[in-house]
Order: sequence, then C-alpha cells, then structure tokens
Amino acid sequence: MFCLTKRMSHTGQVVLSGIFFFLSMVAHAQETIDIKQFNLVTEQVKELKKTDLALSLKQLTTFENVLSSLTVEQNLLYFKLLAEIQIGQNKYSAAKKTANKGLNIGKRLASPSILMSELLYLRGFAFESLGDIPRATKEYKSGLEVAESLHDKIQIAVGLINLGAIAYLTDNYKRSLILLNDAYNIAGQTDDEELKGTANTELGIVYAHLRQDEQSMAYYQQSYTHFKKAGLLLAAHNSLHNIAISHTRKKNYDQAISVFKTLITESNKDTPSDSMFTVYSGMAWAHLKKADSNPDAAYEYLLMAKPYLQSTEKNDHQLGFYFDEANILYKLGRFDEALNSIARIEEILVNHQDMPRRKRRGYVNITNLKAKVFYKQEKFQQAYETKSRVLSLTDKLYENEDNRSIEQVRLELEAEQADKKNEILNSQKARYEASFNKAKLESDEQKIYLIISALLALAFAWVLVKLIQSQHKLKIALNVDKLTGTANRHRLMLKSQQAFEVAKVKQTHLSLLMIDIDHLKDINDRIGHSIGDGIIAKVALICTDMMRKNDSFGRFSSEEFMMCLPKTSLKLAMETAECIRAGINDHLWQFNHLEKVTVSVGVATLTDDNDLISLVKRAEEQLYQAKASGRNKVCG
Repeated sequence: MFCLTKRMSHTGQVVLSGIFFFLSMVAHAQETIDIKQFNLVTEQVKELKKTDLALSLKQLTTFENVLSSLTVEQNLLYFKLLAEIQIGQNKYSAAKKTANKGLNIGKRLASPSILMSELLYLRGFAFESLGDIPRATKEYKSGLEVAESLHDKIQIAVGLINLGAIAYLTDNYKRSLILLNDAYNIAGQTDDEELKGTANTELGIVYAHLRQDEQSMAYYQQSYTHFKKAGLLLAAHNSLHNIAISHTRKKNYDQAISVFKTLITESNKDTPSDSMFTVYSGMAWAHLKKADSNPDAAYEYLLMAKPYLQSTEKNDHQLGFYFDEANILYKLGRFDEALNSIARIEEILVNHQDMPRRKRRGYVNITNLKAKVFYKQEKFQQAYETKSRVLSLTDKLYENEDNRSIEQVRLELEAEQADKKNEILNSQKARYEASFNKAKLESDEQKIYLIISALLALAFAWVLVKLIQSQHKLKIALNVDKLTGTANRHRLMLKSQQAFEVAKVKQTHLSLLMIDIDHLKDINDRIGHSIGDGIIAKVALICTDMMRKNDSFGRFSSEEFMMCLPKTSLKLAMETAECIRAGINDHLWQFNHLEKVTVSVGVATLTDDNDLISLVKRAEEQLYQAKASGRNKVCG
C-alpha cells in the first residue's frame, strides 16, 4: 500500500508540473496581450478624457486587476491617468490617494521618471484644492526638482505654473508674475497647446487679482483659443467661465449672463460639479448686480447651484455660496435668513486673520452686510457695534500693506506734495498755452505777436524746467536717503526683494548683512547730533566702497544699514562683514573727543525662508546677538 501511494504521488507530480507549465505559458501570453492592450488603451484614454471623463475612467479601470503584470512605468502611467480623471471629476481626496499609490510604486525605479514629477504635481493640486497650501507647495517643489533633473521643458513649465498659482493665493503677486511669465515663455517654445492654455489662464487670474482687467481678459481669451486647438472641451469651458467672471468684475453683467448661458447649454453629464456650481452661482450674482436687479431670479439660480455644492470638496465654494445667499436674501428683505447665512460664513472664517488678504477682504464685506441687516431690523446698537468692527477690520486689512514704516509714510507725503506741485505747474502750462493761442489769433501787430510769443515761450520753458526739477526731486525722495546719499529703506527693500525672488527661483545663494553703529545715541547725547550725522554718512561711505556691482546697500533705519549680497554664501558674507567691521574700527575719525567708532554686524543666508521679511528678521537676530556679546563683532 505504501509503495502504491508513493508511485501515485510521483505520477501526480509529473501531471501537476505539466499543468503548471501550461498555465504559466498561458499567463505569459495573457501578460503580453495585456501589455499591448494597455499601451493601446492608455493612448485612447489620453484623448477621451479631454471630452468624456466617465468613459475614459471605465476604459482605464479594466486594467485594475492586472496591474501586477505590468511594468513599473506602466503602473505609474495608470495611476497618473486615474488621478487626472479624478481631479477632472473634482474628487480630490481620491486623487490624492491614487497619486500616493503611484508614488509608492515609483520608489522601485532605479532612476527618476518624469511620471513621478507629474504624480507629485497631481498630489500637490489635490492638497491645494483641499485647502492645504503648505503641503501643496512642498509637492510642487518636489515635482519641479524631478523635472529639472530630467531637463523636461514641459514639466518644468508646469511646475512653475503650479508655484506661480500658490504665490498669488498667498498674496505674493510679484513672485507669481515672475514664475508665470517664465512658464509662459517656455510654453511659447513648445507645440503643447494645453500648456500654453494653462499658462495664459494662470496669468489671467493673477492680473485679475491685480485689477488689470483688460490684460486679464486678453489672457483668458488666448487660453480659450489654445484649449480649443488642443481639443480640451472642459478646459475651454473653464476659460469661458473666467471670461464671464471678468465681465462680472467689470460690471458688464449682461455679457456675463450671455457667456454663462453658453456654458449651461454646452454642459453635459461629464461637466464637473465644481464647474456647474460656479456657473449657476455666477448667474445668480450677475442677476443680482445688473442695472435692473432681479433678486428673485438670482435666488432661483442659487438654488440650482446648491445641489452641486454637496458634491464638492472645496471650502471656497462653501464660502461663495453663503456669501451670495446672504446678499440675495438681504435684497429680498429676508433678514433673519440672511443672518443665518452670515453665521455660516463666520463659522468657516473663524481664523480669518490667518487667511490670504482676498479672504480677509471678503470677511470685511460680509461683516459690513451684517451691519446693514441690523440697521434694517432697527437694531441700531448692534448695527453701530458691527459697523465699528468693520472699521477696525478695514484698518487691520491695510495696516501692513507694502510693509509700511514711518519712513515710508513720510516719503509718500513728499510724493503727494510733489504730485500736487506738478498739477499746479501743469495747470500753469495749460493757461500759458491758452494765452498763447489767444494772442496768436487776436494780435494784429506782428511786433506785439513776436513779443508775446517770446514772453510765452520763456514762461513755457520755465514751466518745463520746473516740471523736470519736480520730477527729479520726486524720484530722489522716493529712492535716496538724504543724509547718506544711499538707497532709502523703500528702495533697499525693493531691490532686495528682486534679488530674493531671483535666488528662490534659480536656487542660488543670497545673504543679508544688518549693520548697526554701536553707542550712536551716547555719541549724539555727548557731542551732538551733527557729529552723529557725520558718523552715519561716513559709515555709509565705507560700506559703499566695499560693495560689488550687483550688491545693494542702504539705510534701513536711523542708525542701521542693510547690505544685500546676491550669489554669496554664508562664508563669503561673513568675510565681507568682517572687512566692514575692521574698516570702520580702524578708521581715523576727525572729530574732537572721538577716537573710535565701531559697528556690530548680523549675517543671514537664504535657506527655506518663504519671504524677504523672514530673512531680514534672521539677520537682525544675529545683529542682536553681536550686540549682546559685547558689540564690535560679527555674528552669523
């Protein structure tokens, strides 16, 4: 019995081996078929998702169960396409998970793939749409690093566009324009119509934020043309929507309504819920604000928008809906309901001080509407208190604009005075010209005509000279410190900001020196402010002599200077600072009762600073350290 069992087992093994060999051959053939089919289907999906997201998703997910038989690169392509479709459907949480899966698989690669860059961008966009701006920024930077390492021009442009969008979302419009214009120039060197459309769209948005409506509209129209050429119907509709919003901003409400109607007519089952929400809410706002305001129609369109709100993950849409609802209900006289909508906004914006300026501006507007509601309800005490809060919020909204200082306000006052002087001179010029023309027409005597002409020509020349002098004084007032002849704080911060943005974009070194004259107050008190002014001027001259061509130097405050050193590492910056300290320490001062003047210097080099102010603060912290450790020192 034992021998029979053993024999039967051996025979079974042979049979099983044959079966497994056959199955492996079939599996190998199936794998080959799957790979070939996958490559074919993905090309179809790339085209199909431009117009039909649902069908493209259906075709792509037929490979969901055979991913293990595909290569790593093909897996990355699968998850990239899936994340793009999910983002097109406004499923941002799902897109984030999909991108995560793809990026985890990508870790198996020996060298980076451009698909990794695209997946990082997609994950970043999901974070951005879900309101996590810091995480989105991190993902975009990582994606850009991969694209730059592979020298992929198109994906470099996409990364710049993504970071440009983050910049305007965080109120950094200057950096946004730099990044987006770089992307726009790169896109112009390619045949990629989608990339050109996206670059134009984002430039349109940033110019809209800057209230440059004509430029904004031009970019939107160009983006629409590029998307149509690329066959991207959904993206082209997005451009039309931006055009409608631009009409709304310019108060061309009838034109906006016409574009919105086109979008409603051309929408289909595949149109994302976010898009339909913004179209109907846009229609509501246009009907409310147009000359023959129709609050009833506005409310009907807002109710049409509401079902789409339930399927969106964007907090901004929630805010927009309740803002529109509160304004429309106020117009309809439904004040208690309007207050309920305002309360919902206040819940969402509970930490409004930490939000971008555009959202804080919206918070001020809704608080102002609340005051109006109380007034209509004859709750005058509450109306007064709320209006007072509006004034306080408005002051806070603008108190830090352009990093204003007392010096900045002084310069603006001087500029205003110069502008008024220019207006007076221009008015005189106009009167002289009128007198000249009148004299020319009415004079019968050539001699009188020549005399008047000569006098008026002299007067006209005098006015022109005064205008030129006034403009020159204005330029000096805006840019130059009167005592030292160096750049004033306004000019210094402007030049440093430019250097900071270039360093961030090009990933180069940038260092700042904060230089403070030791014991200047004691010198002023002991031997006079005129001596103190002479010392300030001389220190500025010594520092200027040590500058390179591309460095920026100027007076930061009464006794403090700042030097901005592009393309300079911490080591070189410390050496420069030491040269300045030693030069001032060794200088022979020609003032009585004064043998030596010293300075303390703080040094900081750009690392992960998000803005110039952060870098300046770090340099000042080092300056305080130098002073605390005995002065006449360099700390960095």
